[in-house]
Amino acid sequence: MEALKRPVTIVAASAGTPRAAEGLRAGARPDRLILTSGFLSRKSGSGLSVASILGSPAALPPTLVIHHRQDACRFTSPAGVAPFIAWSKGRATVEWLSGGTENDKPCRFDAHHGFAGQDAELVAHIVDFASP
Repeated sequence: MEALKRPVTIVAASAGTPRAAEGLRAGARPDRLILTSGFLSRKSGSGLSVASILGSPAALPPTLVIHHRQDACRFTSPAGVAPFIAWSKGRATVEWLSGGTENDKPCRFDAHHGFAGQDAELVAHIVDFASP
């Protein structure tokens, strides 16, 4: 991507967050990384996480975590955010969202997990972080 234009920002959501970590582990070097509703740490609820894949935060570019305080998805518990931020050793920050709408399938796009009803707020955080 850098051959096309810099800066390069990767935005990964939910199950895409471990895939972004695999890319970093394989040598991808984006300028910034944004992780939404992420599989961040063991406390997120899944054995597979960004922290476990990378092992060390050394390959982590400046990173923004965007997470919903009421995310009820079993793989992306809000409890996984603080351990990830600590693990990142200052490379990651978090923006918490609240509100929006929920349904009876908590891991879907139309629940807190997908920031349902909060598109403008979510996009504003992404644009603010990704813009140099």
